[in-house]
Amino acid sequence: MPSQIRRGFTLIELMIVVAIIGILAAVAIPNFLRFQARARQAEVTSNLKSLYTGMKTLTQRPLQIRVPGFAPERGNRYSYHMADPCGTAETRSGQNTVRNPQDDCVEADTFRFPALLPLFTPQLATRATWHPDANAAGMTVAPGIFTTGSDQVWHFVAYGAGDVDNTMGADKADSWIIASSDGAVEPTCPSSGGAQVHIAAGEPYNVYNDVNCD
Repeated sequence: MPSQIRRGFTLIELMIVVAIIGILAAVAIPNFLRFQARARQAEVTSNLKSLYTGMKTLTQRPLQIRVPGFAPERGNRYSYHMADPCGTAETRSGQNTVRNPQDDCVEADTFRFPALLPLFTPQLATRATWHPDANAAGMTVAPGIFTTGSDQVWHFVAYGAGDVDNTMGADKADSWIIASSDGAVEPTCPSSGGAQVHIAAGEPYNVYNDVNCD
């Protein structure tokens, strides 16, 4: 009885399979990173909206970021900023958070994610044009509280900054802005070619996209 001839894959066939796998990986990996980034960015948009709501409940100009309704749950990958640089920040490196009387920033949760930076450097919007009242108060693209001198008339800008593509330290932070005023904001990256995007008060806007820009 004649023996069966066993044949394997040829070198060309193997090379074709490897090439197909490489093409699929080149398409799938960027899509996976963008999906992962969107999932992580859901945190910052939710927390910034909570910050905005808490700030708007105050009738007097606050002195710190610790406002009613704003206390990010533990496990936050983003740090939150109402000053640049921060004066004092809520520390989240231990089992229990440490709050200070006049915190103007909240650290990322390095107890849960030890590899994260406690405070990321937010990438500020290139420029912004605000409502006349906010412009009169001197509001810019920098995080902070702005006033004409009366606590009854004040505005604010806040940022969330974090790492969503796991290349911390090698690139700039994913940065989102929220403001008390309607405005026209020019993002830093991706560039809008000098055009300004209209955003509403209380609407988080991604001024520096960590995935697309690094």
